[in-house]
Amino acid sequence: MREFFRELLSADLFVTGILLTLAAFAIFFGSIYLILTTNTGRKLGALLTGAGIFGWMTISSMLFVIYAPRGPRPADIEGLNAFEIRIIPATYLVVSGALFVGFLVALKQYEDVQEGTAS
Repeated sequence: MREFFRELLSADLFVTGILLTLAAFAIFFGSIYLILTTNTGRKLGALLTGAGIFGWMTISSMLFVIYAPRGPRPADIEGLNAFEIRIIPATYLVVSGALFVGFLVALKQYEDVQEGTAS
């Protein structure tokens, strides 16, 4: 088994990066979901996990958009300008903000159903 993983991870750096990123997300977000699920239940745990993760992503992408790397650029290096550096984080900001609001709406609806005031 050890040799299988050693060959799998050393075969291609792109595949290794994808596998390690997916494993990191599964471990980090899965542990948060597991703890919240054991304490609050399956539905509420999933809603709280989603709201927390996308809220955190909204804040971190907003900070990157505001405080992206600045300073004097060397004249002999070609690269992205200040606007182009912020395109991907701005996209993350919009998408994670929309998902965060969606999870907040779902939490409100879940709360209304639990209280019996849903229309």
